[in-house]
Amino acid sequence: MLHMRLNTTRRLTIAASALAVASLLTLTGCSTDAAYRFNPTPNLDTLYERPVDAANAIALMRNENNRMFKQDLGRFFYWDRPSRLTREPIPR
Repeated sequence: MLHMRLNTTRRLTIAASALAVASLLTLTGCSTDAAYRFNPTPNLDTLYERPVDAANAIALMRNENNRMFKQDLGRFFYWDRPSRLTREPIPR
């Protein structure tokens, strides 16, 4: 009979502990972090790019724009045309 009372007491203690843990989890929830709620993808700057990817895209765009500008200058000043001068000296 004493053995049954000990098991019942142990069961009640375990049940009370489980109830206390469950109530604490209910109060805190799984994820109540407001920072996550307002920014669920903190590692993305655009819809699909990380900050590193966005910086690489900007650097690539600046590089291409610089090269295109130099090419446009070459067309404007006729630097992209071959010289009409001969390489050999002309006899007089």
